[in-house]
Formats: sequence, C-alpha cells, structure tokens
Amino acid sequence: MPEQVAAPTIQVENIANALERFLSQDGDQLILLPNRLDKTRLDYSMESLHVIDRWLVDIHTINRLQGEAGKAGETLMLDGRGDNSVVFAGLYLGQVIRAHSELPWQWQRFDTFLETNPVFAEHYGRDAGLDTFVLVGPQGAATPINTALKRVLFGKEESVAFIAQLMMTEVDLEKAMTSQDLLGMDRRDWAG
Repeated sequence: MPEQVAAPTIQVENIANALERFLSQDGDQLILLPNRLDKTRLDYSMESLHVIDRWLVDIHTINRLQGEAGKAGETLMLDGRGDNSVVFAGLYLGQVIRAHSELPWQWQRFDTFLETNPVFAEHYGRDAGLDTFVLVGPQGAATPINTALKRVLFGKEESVAFIAQLMMTEVDLEKAMTSQDLLGMDRRDWAG
C-alpha cells in the first residue's frame, strides 16, 4: 500500500488568491472531505454559510470517530488538509461577512493588528496560530478562522452562519452590557 503524502499547509498572503485556489478543482486535494463540500453552492451568500457549517460538522464527526479516547483533534494535525480546511472556511466566512455587513469590516494581518492594538494580546495571545488574518471593525476584532476551528472541534455548538449573522449590524453596546437588549433581542427571546 503506497504511503499517503501529506498535503502542505497553505501559507496565505493574499486572501482572494487563497480562496480562488481552495475553490478550484485542484483545491480538493488541499482540504478534508472535499466530496462533502458542494462548492457549486459557495456563492458568498449568507445562505452558503450553511453549506460550510455542514461540511465543518462532517469534519468534526469524522475527526471524533477517528480520534482515540482523549485524542480527538490530533487526526486533523496529521497533514496540512485539516489546517487548510479551517483556514479556507474562516477566510470564506470573513469574506461573506465583509460582503453583507452594514459595518466596514477589514482584514488585517494578526501581527499588524497586535502591533497597533497591544491590549488584545492578553485575550488573543501573541501566537497567531491559524489566525494569520483577523477582521477589524468599528466595534472590535473578530477571528473567523478561529470560529471555523471551533466548529470543527466542538461540532454543532459553534455555527459560522450564526456568527456571521451577529456581525451584520452594529451592536448597541450599552444595551448589550446591561442585558436588557442583546443584539436587538428581548431577554425573553434568548432565555431558553
């Protein structure tokens, strides 16, 4: 039986070029479970995030099934396809947010972001990990790649479509902090 050659982890320098490469037919070799991802439905719409969500849950499920007790997550690190899948999903999520949000989200390299916002190092740490890029907007920063990673690691509890919906409009921070109106929802709407 021939030894399987590990796919290299893609180093992203240009987001548009990376997404184009992942979405190409040749991009199937770079990601996990390409047969479970219907790329024809990836049109950068909000609805297309449900396709990404289902694919990431499939990766989560396979990863859990293949991982030994206490070792789930390690299967993803066997070659670069796990990292590539997470990076692709996160970049795609970020581009959908940028395309549909009323807020001016912009990509920024993680290291540049920390240089100009050192206080965030306490929360994010100094090692970018997979988060080579973060989204920066008027109300803070977001890590779409980390959101995709959480979907893979935790499954159905984390949804890229839900996170995108949260990032579409400005949050009234005063109301959100008092728990009287969280993202325009009455307390009864989110209390069970």
